[in-house]
Parts: sequence; C-alpha cells; structure tokens
Amino acid sequence: MFKKSLAAVAVLAAFAGSAYAADVTMYGRVDLGLRYTNTDADVAGQDDVSKFEMASGNYTGSRFGLKGEEDLGNGLKVGFVLENGFDADDGSFDSNGDDKIFGRQASLHLKGSFGEVAFGRMGIMNSTAGTFGIGQLSSLETGWGEVGNQNLIWGAGFSSRYDNMVTYATPEFAGAKVIAQYSFGKSHSPDADDETTQVEGKPTTDRYAGIGVTYNANNLALRAIVDTINKKSGDVNLGADYKDVDDTVRVTVGGSYDFGVVKPFLAASYFKDGTVGAMAGVGGNSAGIYDGYGFVLGADAPLFGGTLNATVGYLKADEQNLDAGVKAEDIDRFIVGAGYEYKLSKRTLVYVDAGYGQDDIDNRTNGDKPAYFQAAFGMAHYF
Repeated sequence: MFKKSLAAVAVLAAFAGSAYAADVTMYGRVDLGLRYTNTDADVAGQDDVSKFEMASGNYTGSRFGLKGEEDLGNGLKVGFVLENGFDADDGSFDSNGDDKIFGRQASLHLKGSFGEVAFGRMGIMNSTAGTFGIGQLSSLETGWGEVGNQNLIWGAGFSSRYDNMVTYATPEFAGAKVIAQYSFGKSHSPDADDETTQVEGKPTTDRYAGIGVTYNANNLALRAIVDTINKKSGDVNLGADYKDVDDTVRVTVGGSYDFGVVKPFLAASYFKDGTVGAMAGVGGNSAGIYDGYGFVLGADAPLFGGTLNATVGYLKADEQNLDAGVKAEDIDRFIVGAGYEYKLSKRTLVYVDAGYGQDDIDNRTNGDKPAYFQAAFGMAHYF
C-alpha cells in the first residue's frame, strides 16, 4: 500500500509539473455519510445482522482523477483519463476492490471527425462508469449504495469495468451514436501460469465485447445495448451438479422522458448463461448458471427544492446446465428504493435514502428467502 501511495503522489507531481504542455485537469468527489444495514440470510439458527457505520460512497463513489487533452491540429485531439477510487471514511485506496491505483479508469484516447477511439481500462457501456457508460437506465442507477441498484436486476456476472479494452464511439448523427467495445481480458503478473491464470489475449481468459446505441432528442433519451462475455476455454469448475457453460449474452433496452414535473424511467434486460449476484451482505453469488430477465421502473421528481428518486425492480432467473435429477434453484427477486438529494451549492449536496430487497429461491431447503434493508444519509462534494 505504501508503494502504491508513493506511486500515486509521483504521478500527481509529474502532471502538475508538466501542466503547461497540455490541458490537464484534476477532479474528484468525496461522499461520506452514516449507513444502517440489516441483512437476513434466512438460515435456520442464524440471526439477522444489523450494522450502523460511517461509510463512503452511499450516494456516489469517492474518487479523484486526472484528465488532459492536447490539440494535434487538423481536427485531431489526444487525451487521457486516470481515475482512482477511494474510501473517504478511512482514506484507503481502491474502493473497487481490484488493487489498482487507477482502478476506475486508465485510458488513452484519440478524437477526430471519425469519432473517438480509446484504449485501456474503462467502464462498459451497460454501466454508469467512466467516459463510455451509457447505462443511465433507472432513477437510482448504480449509485446510492445497494438502494435500488439496477445491477441487482441485470448484472448477470458482468463487471462494470474491464482491463485491456478498446472502445470506439461514432460521432453523433441526428441524436444517435453507436459505441462498440472489446476487452482482451485481464492483465496478469509476468510469472503467472498461462494454464491456470486468466491471461490477456489468450483463450484462457474471459473476454468482454459489446455494441450499443444511444438516442437523445430534446427530453427523450433511449438506450439499446447487446454485450457478451466470451468465456475462457478449458474446464469450468461449477461443482458436481453442473455441466459445462456457454458464453454469457445480455440484451438491455431502456429510456426516459423528462416532462419537467416528473422524469419516468423504464428499462428491461434479458440474459442467457449468466450468474446472479448476491444482495448486500446476504452472501456470495448464487452458484450455477442462469437464464433470466428483469425490469426496472422509476422516476425523478422535483420536491422542496431538491429531487426525489424512486425505483422498483424485478428479476426472474431460471437455473440452467444442471445434471439430470438436480432441482433448479430458480430465483425471483424484488427490490424497491427511494432517495432524496438537495443541493447546497453547485458542487455540494446532501442526501438521504432507503431501500429493501428480497429473493425467493426455489428448491433451497435453507436460506430460500434472504433479504436486506439499507438506509443512509450524508453529503457529497464535487471538485
């Protein structure tokens, strides 16, 4: 961690010293508040767990970043984004949990009349992360902690960000834009074993690909995204009850319309051969492979000088690839959440939120109805 801190300071110092050479900006967010969480695993003999804590990222992930751009002439510009996530409650690096100094984004891009092409680690389209995240498909999106998080409905085993990504975005034409992405897979240490470790650019790693379309016209915003995980070759250990798995495919569509007095959101997603992530504090991902669909309905509305946000979501996931005689643990999931944000200035706001979620899992003798409740309040400052 000390070496990572020194490296980050060195990077900041280097850019500060060369700021005259290009347009370089430092930016960030600090979000800190108090959060109460109650989780019930619905396991016999196991009490539910309540926790009241100071927490970072209840509303938006705390971060700092550097971005810059240089005009090369003839309509060409080259630029970069380096963005770190951190936990404001204890100052630790990497709230993404991926052990990277610039884990939120580390990319180099080229812009011109042809559009934009970028290389590096960045967010996928079906997320709200970074430069190319176009997944603003619900009122609460993927912020607000676990309150109304749309990834609980259609995460399907996809990460929000991938290493070694190439992204191309067309120029906008008549309100429409197309984005395409491909990841060569995870990076690895030089001494990694190619046979047992996911290695960039080889069939032993999962590789992400996707294409999406955005359309914006006045108060209307529409999104359509198809993405896939090209699963690594070789043995996939899911346990004795499961057969081999196919590539994960997901299709997501949604949109919103701002009427002024209210801004409704509606989105739906279908996935095949994906996984189902766990709700907050209830345990790990459900073992096995699922086909499923989900939808999210929500709205934003101005209220008392601030904005009220509300979302409901439903997921239906059927377990697949089971051996004969094994009963499927199909999942029905329901989430509901609401949040209120009030701006104290252009860069500072306060917020409060609450949300609930529950699973109903077939053919599970213990823990078939896990549930969580979360509530938080705090402040976020942008710089």
